[in-house]
Amino acid sequence: MDLPRFWRAHPAAAIALSGGADSAYLLYSAVQAGAAVKAYFVQTEFQPAFERDDAQRLAAQLGVPLQVLPLEALADPQIAVNPPDRCYHCKRRLLSAILDRARADGYALLADGTNASDTAGDRPGMRALGELSVVSPLRLCGLDKQDVRRRAREAGLFTWDKPAYACLATRFPAGMPLAAEELRKIDEAEAYLRELGFSDLRLRRTPGGVRLQLPAAQLPAAAAQAAAISARLTPVFGEAVLDLAPRPAGEPPDAALVQDRVAELRCNLDDMTGEDIAFAVERLLEAGALDAWTAPIYMKKGRPAVLLTCLCPAAEARRFTDLLLRHTATLGVRRSDCGRLSLPRTVERRGPVRVKVSQGGGIRREKPEHDDLAALAQAHGLSLEELRQQLGF
Repeated sequence: MDLPRFWRAHPAAAIALSGGADSAYLLYSAVQAGAAVKAYFVQTEFQPAFERDDAQRLAAQLGVPLQVLPLEALADPQIAVNPPDRCYHCKRRLLSAILDRARADGYALLADGTNASDTAGDRPGMRALGELSVVSPLRLCGLDKQDVRRRAREAGLFTWDKPAYACLATRFPAGMPLAAEELRKIDEAEAYLRELGFSDLRLRRTPGGVRLQLPAAQLPAAAAQAAAISARLTPVFGEAVLDLAPRPAGEPPDAALVQDRVAELRCNLDDMTGEDIAFAVERLLEAGALDAWTAPIYMKKGRPAVLLTCLCPAAEARRFTDLLLRHTATLGVRRSDCGRLSLPRTVERRGPVRVKVSQGGGIRREKPEHDDLAALAQAHGLSLEELRQQLGF
């Protein structure tokens, strides 16, 4: 199927317009096909003013009626607490608001700008599309992001090269509650940074302040203006740091993942017993290391040795380096820092068993706590596998 054929089959529709490249081209294609359409933009605490302005500008250029629907997303506690599946709850609330208004206006079909490049892993809210029977014509016609941008450029749409923009809520890690005032601060700070000439940026909220992410080409300019940026952001957030890891060009919309920086500390050990190395690993884990492990290696002259690796938060690398130097015989510790994306993790209690739950970006994994299973299996005279089957794990 192609878009003209789609619009011939659906000559009247409501379109969810975000102000971005995808929904903009979808609206243009409907107008070109002669379909009777109306656009709807939902204004929440999560959308900056420029997104609404772009939606209004586009609708005016195409001669399409646009209705802006105010919505207090934070009034929904399932959104305000910022759970790992926040995007699903938010998307469902936004689409439901459009559907109610569109049906009152006489439209039976609602279309959105999801394209063929979008996957459930990238967009947790896609589950809401299926539940509410929202149609995605670009995706149905096999048009990916590259196709949309090429066609939008040929059509002369000003949105053709607009960077993907994820809502302000994605600036906060899952589990950090969302508040209107904090969202406003991020919005104003990002607007200030755009005034300085930066684009395709993200200002990530951290427990101690904010972290600025920029494409590689913009990092030198940010370093040159570091004093001015710090003077503007530090009084507001308490701490402002520039992430030296470049923000990838064309990064897909932010998924509900935890973003942090970790350090990998390594040392070679060829003069310690296995028992002493195991003791050192235990001390690292007790101290809060994210992980610690060993691997056999061979050093010069064929000497067998052990490579000890400790993974820890980058901000605590010095503390864990001191522990390695104290509890092992090494004379030096190698360090590598990197950014990390991980699924948010929580612990749920199901009867006598704790279950570790990891979910985000359309992914959900569950793993029962081994110690709880082992104690329960021993108490009832069952094997671990028999117990898992009984409990449904």
